[in-house]
Amino acid sequence: MAVSCSVSTLSTDFGLYNPLSAAPLSTTGSINIACTCTNILDCVAFGYRIDVSAGQSGNTAAREMRAGTGRLLYNLYSDPGYNSVWGTGNAGSSMLYLVTLFGTRQTATVYARVPARQAVPAGNYSDTPIITIVY
Repeated sequence: MAVSCSVSTLSTDFGLYNPLSAAPLSTTGSINIACTCTNILDCVAFGYRIDVSAGQSGNTAAREMRAGTGRLLYNLYSDPGYNSVWGTGNAGSSMLYLVTLFGTRQTATVYARVPARQAVPAGNYSDTPIITIVY
């Protein structure tokens, strides 16, 4: 099968985090996938999987953004109910499987959430999980 896929993302931006807020902070991002085929028959019904790495923490169950010595817990989910942690299939995380017809572009929404009431120092917190397309 002669298939090639490219990935681009729209990052999740939480904005300002208030550690005194009783509500979690939620946002969304997106993963955009475009696949092409040298033989159109290879792409009639083409399936692939989207994996999202654990990022700096090394643990999909406890992802963290960092700013100096500060650590702010967050996670990424494949569903709007924040029930299914998006990962690589390890440590109870799930992966997202998609099927495309004729290599059409697809977008997968990433649901992101920071739990409430984390006592962290002020800073510009970030993490960079790696997106992998498996086909």
